[in-house]
Amino acid sequence: MGKQFSFNNLKAFWKFISGNVVWMAGTPNPTSWSDGLIDAINNTRNQLFVSDLAVVIKDKYPKAQYHFLVIPWKDIDSVYDLSSEDVVLLQDMYELGSRAANTSRLPDEQFEYGYHMKPSMRRLHLHVISKDYHSPCLSHRYHWNAFNTNFFIKHDYVVKKLQEKGCIDRTSQHNIMKLLETSLVCNQCSYAPKSFKDLKLHLKEHVEFGKAI
Repeated sequence: MGKQFSFNNLKAFWKFISGNVVWMAGTPNPTSWSDGLIDAINNTRNQLFVSDLAVVIKDKYPKAQYHFLVIPWKDIDSVYDLSSEDVVLLQDMYELGSRAANTSRLPDEQFEYGYHMKPSMRRLHLHVISKDYHSPCLSHRYHWNAFNTNFFIKHDYVVKKLQEKGCIDRTSQHNIMKLLETSLVCNQCSYAPKSFKDLKLHLKEHVEFGKAI
């Protein structure tokens, strides 16, 4: 299973493993680590696609060959701050994310769209990520489980719940950590690696030898 770590709180945990966008090239260092996304989207050099409601940037530390973030201009911290009134916003974010995914020339079904149950940074952001998970920035088992367990809340699920009940229920910190400690399993076949290193090598084989996703 590899070395285990202990953290006083999830914020400390995320600062350790996230390798997420802290700030982008040419953007002043954010006054707060968790505010890095807000600074990043205001730099036009980072903007891939823009609408009146949201903007797409590349994740600076991509966890796959293609990894984009779609971020609203509206100041919304996370999925837990959404209401049924934000469904139109989420649909716009999805459409922007799909445009970004199309630049890869991969079929759309080879991408995942979703939000982290406990995001590492402020401002709601939709992850648009290719299913290969082949990247040097995927460097810890928690990175993998953050995208390949229910910790990763699918976009369609969020929209459905907002339409049905107008909010997204929170999950306890205990259950969040249980998800992140889930045993490793390949997302493309039934292989259950003995270690994160084995998983990385296996994912590389999927890419290099064209094993079907």
